[in-house]
Amino acid sequence: RVAIRVAAAGAKTGTRVAAQSGPPQPAPAAQKLSVAVAGLGVVGGGAAALLAADERSYRLAGALVRDPSKQRDIAGDVLLTDDIGALLDAGPKAVIDALPAPDAGRELIERALGRGISVVSANKQALVGSLNHFHQLASDHKALLHYSAAVGGGAPMIETVRRAREAGTPVRIAAIVNGTVNFVLSLLSQGVAFDEAVKRAQGAGYAEPDPTADLSGDDARAKLSILSYEAFGEEIDPAAVDCDALTPEKASTISKLGGRWKQLASLEKQEDGRISASVYFAQSDDHAFFRSVDGVENALQVVNADGRNFHCKGKGAGRIPTAVSLIADLGDINRSLE
Repeated sequence: RVAIRVAAAGAKTGTRVAAQSGPPQPAPAAQKLSVAVAGLGVVGGGAAALLAADERSYRLAGALVRDPSKQRDIAGDVLLTDDIGALLDAGPKAVIDALPAPDAGRELIERALGRGISVVSANKQALVGSLNHFHQLASDHKALLHYSAAVGGGAPMIETVRRAREAGTPVRIAAIVNGTVNFVLSLLSQGVAFDEAVKRAQGAGYAEPDPTADLSGDDARAKLSILSYEAFGEEIDPAAVDCDALTPEKASTISKLGGRWKQLASLEKQEDGRISASVYFAQSDDHAFFRSVDGVENALQVVNADGRNFHCKGKGAGRIPTAVSLIADLGDINRSLE
């Protein structure tokens, strides 16, 4: 993850050496965290590979897949099942939700947290509208819920908003939250045709075979709802967010006008307490921060009531950045359970 660009108080440093008598004793071996992965597609498969690469910290207990009989590149005796109950019965302490479907994701999260199993999710559509419920469920059953990968991929957007909220009162957020759209817009600024730009995004693994969720703005709407919860403690209805889609016609207009264009997702807390939200396209040539966000990158800027600004940026789409974010959340859970 990219570091949050806010100056923090300096930490004291130093080394403390304990007196010893006799030969040094080996440190106790850390217990492996048993983890199940739901979905072995682009993101889930990447997370499973990272788990396998860190055998000292994690043990892959099982995977939820559509077809358990399909040959998988997974070493060891790992349960492959299409049944959520069977996956949870395998005894994981944490579950990674990398499912593409919101309904299955909601069921998985609810059932896991209800059994005291912590959850790391990249499934934004499963989370939207249920964050209060899921957090309460996690608290009631002494589990943890993390979802940094659901917003921003490798850009630490959730962490940045939380840092801003700890420091004061957030009042305004502007962000580039969809790496696929930003990738397409970057190619449009280079003279690439819209259809070709979308194909390149798909070929690079940034866009799904059906890119509708990205291009329509539905992905950005869902992420705004999660950011609203983190900033203001209140989710918004994604369907009520005013949204400008990236259509062939819009792409043609952008190409003709020239310059650098970004899809910006915006939140603002009004004085009367209302939250305004929108997703729109804007030229960024004169914006010192957003104009430098290129390709698949995401970026976020939070402004607090006292005028303080908090920034972050990082790769917002693709197998590795999202999988790394999932494992980072999993590491936080592992440390919390020690």
